[in-house]
Amino acid sequence: MAVIKRRRPARDVWTLRARPAFLYVMYGLLLWSVPLGLIGGVRPDVAQAIIAATQAYFNALPEPLYALFGTGYLGYTAARTWGKAKGVER
Repeated sequence: MAVIKRRRPARDVWTLRARPAFLYVMYGLLLWSVPLGLIGGVRPDVAQAIIAATQAYFNALPEPLYALFGTGYLGYTAARTWGKAKGVER
């Protein structure tokens, strides 16, 4: 029989919201493909304009911002893995 362990609630509000917020952004980007696909089926020119505008937006973001995000995300992952390996975190 599996034992379900209760997690201690996080005391820091920002830590508590960090992971769900990132996942919500990813879910939003994935779900956006559904209406964009429907728009593309009806009005391919409008869908192409939306895609071009989105690409222009992401290309306008500076490269150091992507590096900062990647470093922070990978650093968080490495710190969690190390904490779990040492037995500090569960």
